[in-house]
Amino acid sequence: MKNDIFSFSRFGRYFRSELASIFSGKGISILAFGLMPVYIFVLDILFSSFGYEYNYMYVSSRSIFFAIAGFIFVIWMPAACYGYITEKRAGSIFTLLPASGLEKTLSMIINTMIIIPLSFLAIYFALDLLITLAVGSPVKDSIMLYLFTQPLTAAEVLFSDMLLSAANNMLFFLLGAVIFKKHKIAKTILVLMGISIVVSFGAISVINAIYMDWETVARIDIDSLSVWNTVWSCILCAALSAGIFFRIRKIQY
Repeated sequence: MKNDIFSFSRFGRYFRSELASIFSGKGISILAFGLMPVYIFVLDILFSSFGYEYNYMYVSSRSIFFAIAGFIFVIWMPAACYGYITEKRAGSIFTLLPASGLEKTLSMIINTMIIIPLSFLAIYFALDLLITLAVGSPVKDSIMLYLFTQPLTAAEVLFSDMLLSAANNMLFFLLGAVIFKKHKIAKTILVLMGISIVVSFGAISVINAIYMDWETVARIDIDSLSVWNTVWSCILCAALSAGIFFRIRKIQY
């Protein structure tokens, strides 16, 4: 009996085809983001030419450029790769592709959360490591080791926590890409800002309602907060994935 919900062989064919299409159409753009260490190195050399001795930019400073590039990449990538789904002509072709709604959703999520970001990170980290070694700096001064071993803020937010947050943001922007027909990124940002404002006011109201002062809030154990943040992120990830799935199933042109 033919399985119309999920078939591993059908999913594999569809996934490979979609991934090839993404890298064919957006591969150069993904590469451009990954080449950021080269741009930074060239600018570093140009600015240092006004001095007397060249010293490679500190890894803490380079991590700021990485954060900026990653932030822009997270916002840009979902709409760039899947924004066409809401277009009448391209979207109609998408609905006719030989795959179920579940298979299409899984392929989108895997590409958005794993394959494409890993491609960007692999290029970025590899180039940064090569440049770090080329200028005579130790391996520990590479961004990859720095991000995984050092807290990124005074609140000791680790890179793994930021990756989890980035994954949810990518799913949120992917959901926006398949819902909005125009101005996908701008509208998604506005919705995200609105939700953030509502949640912030809600959290403040709860704190005030239970008569908890801000000094008590500041003394809350960071490890406990990290656990709750992970749990909340997983719940949010599941909810966003479900939203994308139902949107793909119900999309009309």
